Amino acid sequence: MLGSVGLDHDAPCLILSELVTNALVHGGGAPAVVLELRGGRLYITVSDASPVPVVRRAPDDARTGGRGLDLVDALADEWGVELIGSYGKAVWAISAVSV
Repeated sequence: MLGSVGLDHDAPCLILSELVTNALVHGGGAPAVVLELRGGRLYITVSDASPVPVVRRAPDDARTGGRGLDLVDALADEWGVELIGSYGKAVWAISAVSV
């Protein structure tokens, strides 16, 4: 999708994939995804129905999974989590994109 409008999309696509995967695995249902392009930055928001806080695991070379938020942290310019009332939470990330 991003490539079709001429944007460098590797990092934003990986960020989106990790956030959606986390929401599907831990969020209790289908996530909602919002993408907004503003001033050369892509705002990615993935919401799910789970009010359980997002937890980054401590680094462990022995584990085979659980590195999604580490990737998001490494690739995004900024990211965070907001509670959405009694609905659940939204995990957001901002990534610079180039044309």
